[in-house]
Amino acid sequence: MFDLKIFAGNSFFYPIKDSTYLCFKTLEHEDKERFIAGFKKLSAKTVYQRFFGFMKELTDEQVEDFLNTDQKDHVAWSAFDIIDDELVGVGVGRFRRSAENPNEAELALTVIDEYQGKGVGSVLLAIMYYLASKNDIAIFTGTILADNTKLIRRFKALGAEMTRVGWEYEMRLPVFTDFNSLPKNQYSSVIKQTLEFLTENNFCS
Repeated sequence: MFDLKIFAGNSFFYPIKDSTYLCFKTLEHEDKERFIAGFKKLSAKTVYQRFFGFMKELTDEQVEDFLNTDQKDHVAWSAFDIIDDELVGVGVGRFRRSAENPNEAELALTVIDEYQGKGVGSVLLAIMYYLASKNDIAIFTGTILADNTKLIRRFKALGAEMTRVGWEYEMRLPVFTDFNSLPKNQYSSVIKQTLEFLTENNFCS
């Protein structure tokens, strides 16, 4: 059974599209086994789109890299469902500040296949966006495979500039400190709704 104390501090419950409330919290070393178990639930397609290659498991070095965060320059949050009194990892969002350009950070999002399309990634993206705006990050960067059209459309809806490079797109997404500066469209309104929730509750302040 999970320890309810882990919900104190930097964590909160938030609903996804099927009205299930998930726990969103900082990714910690204590989540290592859940993190590894979540990776094993990813389909080959999802692994390829996220890591640009096929792999059956993460190396020890990769796992430690994901978990070794300071929640300022390397930020990682996870989404957990509660099933039979156990926490089950279903998604991770993270960004890492660029050493060369400190006002930029590389963004990455991963959601297990069973929970895709339910809004988990959107909540994780909103959390990353909110925290970046509070940590002097002005631009999110990232690389997206050209056939990942859904993700490309969503980032474009938030105002991202996309540059085609072979089979990939290089993304540059502005991070506004004034969330009203986000473009006015349906997907942007979804992100803004979560941003407003985080603001109203003084999230991580």
